[in-house]
Amino acid sequence: MEKKRLSYLDAARGLAILLVVLGHIWENDRPVPVLIYSFHVPLFFVISGILTAYTGQERRTAKQLVLSRLWGLIVPYLFFEAVFVIIFGIRNHFDFSTQRAHIYDSLLLSPLNVPMWFLPTLCLTELFLILLIRTIRDKRYVALVCLILYLLPFVPVCARFLPAALLRCLSSVGFLAAGYFSAELARSENPPWYLLLPTTVISGLLALLNGKTGIYKQVFHNPLLFTVCALAGSYCAIFLLKKCARRYTSPLELAGRNSLTILGLHIIVLRILQEILGLRTDSIPGGLLALAGILILLTPACAVLNRFFPFLVGKKRR
Repeated sequence: MEKKRLSYLDAARGLAILLVVLGHIWENDRPVPVLIYSFHVPLFFVISGILTAYTGQERRTAKQLVLSRLWGLIVPYLFFEAVFVIIFGIRNHFDFSTQRAHIYDSLLLSPLNVPMWFLPTLCLTELFLILLIRTIRDKRYVALVCLILYLLPFVPVCARFLPAALLRCLSSVGFLAAGYFSAELARSENPPWYLLLPTTVISGLLALLNGKTGIYKQVFHNPLLFTVCALAGSYCAIFLLKKCARRYTSPLELAGRNSLTILGLHIIVLRILQEILGLRTDSIPGGLLALAGILILLTPACAVLNRFFPFLVGKKRR
């Protein structure tokens, strides 16, 4: 039996994808981007970990697991990356050697459409975590293994010699595991406002102190501050949205249910707004206007893909 959707997790995913878009609009080291980058990607992995536990993925057969991740994550990765490569090729008059290099890079998990790195990383880390749970069974040891792997990118020798794609997986598996092991707590607990709001403020101040971070570029500055801010920001966002009435979070839920399409196409729309229409997005008003434009222009794309090609965005045909 299919479990009921957790609306506040849809809203949290919606918040995360909007923050991702804003992070790509404001690519600078000002306070707002620093706050966004401190937790927006970890939030995605924490949510995925919670959902992995909630839906009991470890009880599925190996074939079911692999196929579900291939259809749900790798097919959208290949689709959106192909769209980006084709558009890039049109812009550059289809230079064969350049196109071939981009295709090879895409297959080696170094996408031209940079935000797409998230999908194969999530696929690999989810499969690894579930395999680990099914192999070891004692969740204390699973948590210990995930913690050790999470710490490796902070070790200079590992950061220097390990491939970037592997380092991203190692950084991500810690947040995925955190979500998995806290799933019941996240579902059952409802912390009061007087705890959530100060925690959110303190987390934000620590993030500003630590500076701009990111899993993709493996920039952490202080590893302890990075981890604290990422986890605190993620759980504060989830619990704050859980406390809000659905009439206030429904737009975020809609964005969350279409997060794959927004993730895959927002860079294209952003470039159109910036380079063709000449929209200046470095200011806060300009960035918010760009965000609104991206969401408006992507609404038809979401509707078409959901209605006619749901498999391309990781959904089942109804």
